[in-house]
Amino acid sequence: MTTIRDVAKLANVSTATVSRIINGKGEASPETIKRVNKVIKEVGYRPNSLAKSLSKRDSNLIALIIPTLNNPFFPELVEAIETAASKYGYNLYLCNSEDQRSKVEYFLDSIVDHYACGAIINSLHVNEEDLKRLEERGIPTITIDRTQFSHPYSAVGVNHKDGGYQAVSHLVKNNNCKKIVFLSGPDGEKSSLDRLEGYREALKENKIKDFEKIVYGNFETVSGYEAINELIKNGCIFDAIFSSNDAMAFGAIRACIDAGLKIPEQVKIIGYDNVLLSSYFYPKLTTVSQHKSRIGELTIKELDRLINEPNSKPKKYNLSPDLIVRESSNNRSVKNE
Repeated sequence: MTTIRDVAKLANVSTATVSRIINGKGEASPETIKRVNKVIKEVGYRPNSLAKSLSKRDSNLIALIIPTLNNPFFPELVEAIETAASKYGYNLYLCNSEDQRSKVEYFLDSIVDHYACGAIINSLHVNEEDLKRLEERGIPTITIDRTQFSHPYSAVGVNHKDGGYQAVSHLVKNNNCKKIVFLSGPDGEKSSLDRLEGYREALKENKIKDFEKIVYGNFETVSGYEAINELIKNGCIFDAIFSSNDAMAFGAIRACIDAGLKIPEQVKIIGYDNVLLSSYFYPKLTTVSQHKSRIGELTIKELDRLINEPNSKPKKYNLSPDLIVRESSNNRSVKNE
């Protein structure tokens, strides 16, 4: 069966150009339109119903750009968004950018070419011009998590400063920790900077001035292990670790155990994200919940509003995280989960 790709190849144009010509968008020269139509006639190509529905933006296809699938938080976030999307009758087009600008650019073009009716963006490598481009093409956008709030479009975020403050306050006030290491994500990454701000605020409030230690990872488990392992090898003495995510916290726990440090008796550890594994890991990980299900529901609800009310004003939502206390920070194994 002849496909749109076959037509594009024979006419020496992109599939997007063929699609626009088929649907009367007129974004091609008269010569190109004539050549494409000639090929279509010669090969007997007939557009399918899905292609037609895509051209009218009534396919209910929502694009979701995420930064990675290696961090367990993101597959769980995708599941939460997909669950919410299905309730509203939308299908999800998943785009894994692997934290690369080149892939983000590819997917931004793909979103336009596939006539998505809306886009959810979660990436450090998307800027305001990218969002503007999608909006100008009639694709409502909403940013979540890593994408910053300083743009004029809808956004759903989490108050990471408060999350960091809650975690470190718990370590100081409930566990009398005074030498707390902050295990950050990449240097300059926005959510890590927000969590660092909360870390510092809690230290300042509790008059801890003689110890501030920041080490960096890339949000993956191995980087957490390596950062804390290096710290231990260098002779740093600490009694707690606050990690910017759960994946690195798992690595930090392994590094401490390999060094003979007992958790939580000698070192207390708190993660961030409340991924499913955190409640099954040993010891069970104290962590900060971003409420993934709520993010999914709110994101789809807001995008549905933008799709069905094209002239409505964008909204920004900033959710409050919650500390989930488990074994890794509590000698008495008291839990609040």
